[in-house]
Amino acid sequence: MKFPDMIHAFRPDPVTNLQDSQRFFDFCANSPETFHMVTFMYSPWGIPANYRMMQGSGVNTYKWVNSQGEAVLVKYHWEPKQGIKNLTVEEANKIQATNFSHATQDLYEAIERGDYPEWELFVQIMSDEEHPELDFDPLDDTKLWPEDQFPWLPVGRMVLDKNPENYFTEVEQAAFGTGVLVDGLDFSDDKMLQGRTFSYSDTQRYRVGANYLQVPINAAKRRVATNQEGGQMRYENDKAPGQNPHVNYEPSSLGGLKEAKQLGKEYTPKVEGKLVRESIDRQSNTKQAGETYRRFEDWEKDELIKNLVGDLAECEKDIQDKMMALAEEADEEYGRRLREGLANAKKDGSSRNPLGNKDAEKAPQQAIDKGKDAEPY
Repeated sequence: MKFPDMIHAFRPDPVTNLQDSQRFFDFCANSPETFHMVTFMYSPWGIPANYRMMQGSGVNTYKWVNSQGEAVLVKYHWEPKQGIKNLTVEEANKIQATNFSHATQDLYEAIERGDYPEWELFVQIMSDEEHPELDFDPLDDTKLWPEDQFPWLPVGRMVLDKNPENYFTEVEQAAFGTGVLVDGLDFSDDKMLQGRTFSYSDTQRYRVGANYLQVPINAAKRRVATNQEGGQMRYENDKAPGQNPHVNYEPSSLGGLKEAKQLGKEYTPKVEGKLVRESIDRQSNTKQAGETYRRFEDWEKDELIKNLVGDLAECEKDIQDKMMALAEEADEEYGRRLREGLANAKKDGSSRNPLGNKDAEKAPQQAIDKGKDAEPY
């Protein structure tokens, strides 16, 4: 599973503590399944105008299981009722230069004035099978399910109608995890989902504390009685009415908790074959990137090529060649424009810049040049 390596490649260099586009593209060029993500991220879609006007994607594939023990695969999508707005790098630089918290301010002030942001929740549903008719694996997190084959079905909505009374208490301590499920929702065989399910809850125990689920913002709305006890910062004794306080195990005939009865039938998928450790066999790593590129408006294509050329120009030729090959495989125009852009670009700087912002390398010297001399106080 490459997810931890992807995070390392995208984070700052462990020596310089600076984000480095060559590290980013070194990973992506050697992991072609990332190319669709790169296409989105280096286009204006990589810079939402604010939190209210951006889509949300569940990424992972889950299962819905009904009371008869029948299951389907599902993907979640949040669609903003406010519309979608994105920024160019130049626009984002100007905005962030004056207010680096503009998105937080926008969200807070919209809620304060009663202009409550709203998202509609959609699901895509697919039968829990291998689907050999598709040119990609349905459990591959780097792929989108075609909407014409698996339509978006509206199932709910989310409205943010109240700001936090205390940011730390209600936002910083909020702890999400892919393993927090309700009845009827189950894990698929999505490998990244399974890895996340182990790691995310562990992260919250480390970040917030062993009893993070007792913090009010994370606690269940209905009383929960379990035999899980102890740990730092435990402050609630969740015994059931009439429960023998001396019994913290199950089963017991001495007045302890009884395991809750399962509602509905268990889902029992049929599985046969060998358990192997290998890559997904249906990869189709560039097809959807090409489809996305062709859907972009001209200004979005221009911004994508400009941003890619700016960062790739500072990378080694081997990395450039691999990225150009992926673009050419995705779409002829996409590849041609990227190749022409790199042919005319000069490698005259450093790759140690925030992604998509080539001129950032000038900032340290600009600070020295523009700084005003001062005497010690």
